[in-house]
Amino acid sequence: MPKQAASTTQLSAVGHRHVRVDGPLKVSGTARYSSDFHFSGMLYAVPVCATIASGNIRAIDGATASNLPGVRKIYTHENIGTFYRVPKSSKAMLDERRPPLDDNVIRYFGQYVALVVADTFEQATAAAEKVVVTYSDQRTPKVDVTLAADEKPTSDTRRGDPENAFTSAAVKIDQTYSTPPETHNPIELHASVALWDGTRFTLYETTQAIMNHRAVMAQMLGVPTENVRVITEFLGSGFGGKLWPWPHTLLAAAAARDLGKPIKLVVHGR
Repeated sequence: MPKQAASTTQLSAVGHRHVRVDGPLKVSGTARYSSDFHFSGMLYAVPVCATIASGNIRAIDGATASNLPGVRKIYTHENIGTFYRVPKSSKAMLDERRPPLDDNVIRYFGQYVALVVADTFEQATAAAEKVVVTYSDQRTPKVDVTLAADEKPTSDTRRGDPENAFTSAAVKIDQTYSTPPETHNPIELHASVALWDGTRFTLYETTQAIMNHRAVMAQMLGVPTENVRVITEFLGSGFGGKLWPWPHTLLAAAAARDLGKPIKLVVHGR
C-alpha cells in the first residue's frame, strides 16, 4: 500500500520557523553584490544610448569626450572588436542574440551605441554625456498592439456569465476587495565586473543562472568555456529579469580584454 503523506507535525522543515542563512548578511550590508567588488586599477564604463527608436548612426563624435580628464577609451561599432553570436541550436539562452555595438543600425530606443571607459564613474558619466551621435534614415518604429499571429489563438476554455449567475443565485454576498500596489523593485542593479588575465575571464555578475551566463559569454567572446569563470555571491532579487545575460556584460568583458584592466559597468537610469 502507498505510504500516507506525513502530517505537518512530523515534518522537520514545513510549518516551522527557520533563519535565512543570508538574512543577517543582507540586512547588515555585509553581503557583497556584483557592484560591490573592487580591484586595483579598476576602470569604470558607462554606455551611451540611442535617442531614436529606428534608423541608422550617421556619425559618432567623441572628440570632446576623449579629451576630458580620466577618459581611457571610447568604444563604438567601429573599434569594439569581434563578437560572435550564440547559434540558435545552442542550449545557451539569452534575450538579444545580436551583439552590442554590432553595426550602425538602431533597432530600439536606448540601444547601446557607444561605451566610455574612464578612471572614475563620475568621469565616465561626464564623458558619456559629451559623446555626440547623429542619425540618418530615421524611421517610424514598428509598433503594433495587435497579436503577431495572423489567426486568433485557439482556446479550450469557455467564458461564463457571472452577472446572470449572481442574479439567480440563492445566496448572494456583495463585498469589495482591494489589493495595495506592488512594485517590482530589486535591491540590486544589473552590474558586471570583468577581469582578464591574458587567457581567462573572471566575471562578477548579477545573474540567476551562472552556468548559462558562462556558456553565453564564452561563445560570444570566442573563448573556451573553461576560460570563463562567473561569480555571483549574492543576488539582490531578480524576478526572472536576471536569468539571461544582458548586453552590458559583454561590453565590460571586451573592454577588460582590450585595456588589460578590471572594468566595472553598472546599469543605471540616465
